[in-house]
Amino acid sequence: MLKNVKKWAPVLAAVALVISGVTPANAAAVKQGTKCAPANAKKTVGTVKYTCTTNPAGAPAGLTWTTADCITAGTAYATAKSQYDGFTASQTSTLAAIKASIDASKHSIDVLNAAIAATKTKEYIVGYDHTVKPSAPIKVVGIDAAIASITAHIAEVTAKRDNAGKQRDLTATTLAAKYTATQIAGWAASPVSALSNPDVNVQNYGNWIRAYEGYDKAVASGNKDIANLQKVPNNFQAKLASAQTQVDGMTARYNAAIANQPTQSQTIKDAATQALSVRKSACKVGM
Repeated sequence: MLKNVKKWAPVLAAVALVISGVTPANAAAVKQGTKCAPANAKKTVGTVKYTCTTNPAGAPAGLTWTTADCITAGTAYATAKSQYDGFTASQTSTLAAIKASIDASKHSIDVLNAAIAATKTKEYIVGYDHTVKPSAPIKVVGIDAAIASITAHIAEVTAKRDNAGKQRDLTATTLAAKYTATQIAGWAASPVSALSNPDVNVQNYGNWIRAYEGYDKAVASGNKDIANLQKVPNNFQAKLASAQTQVDGMTARYNAAIANQPTQSQTIKDAATQALSVRKSACKVGM
């Protein structure tokens, strides 16, 4: 009888396991790193929860029992590493963009300086010589010379205008002894009509009025020409100052980014390193 019991002992043990709901394969101790199936199966041993999945640490390969702490630590490390990689890529991209902007603004400065220099060698027409036929343009080299030439011409024409005004007023005084204020005002309003008057003084009055008006328009035109010429270097200088301010500001920003990058990078890298250390410990085989 004893021999029969010994003979059937293995079978009886297997039956007992089946009755209890545990097969020989599942009866193996659940430890982190041991092979398992199927994927995402769950087990709890005491207070430790296991999932049948790939170990975040990468070893052992394949599906193994992995603790919840290991999975959490793996996610934390992946996040920390992603942040570090993202920071590095972002810094590289940001610095490249700032550098490109600095280079573009420096190019603008070069272009503006070249344009300013060109105004020193460009030819400008400052008037016409009417003593020849056809009238020939009077040219000078450089914007400063052009402004100086027009300024001198304005001074000359202004003197002629003022003299014409003086002669006009003197003629008006002479006419006042012979004509009414209404008549004189009429000629002043329409100096062309005075030219057909038989009185030479009336004719002179009309001529001086027309001369004054002609000189005055010439002065106004000259001042306008100077204003237009001055706009060129003024606009260039304003744009130059703006571009230089941009370069200075972006250079300061670039230098600050370079200076702060090591500290910021190291802080994020340390966080990733610490997360890796925690994962290594939490994902250790045999736990």
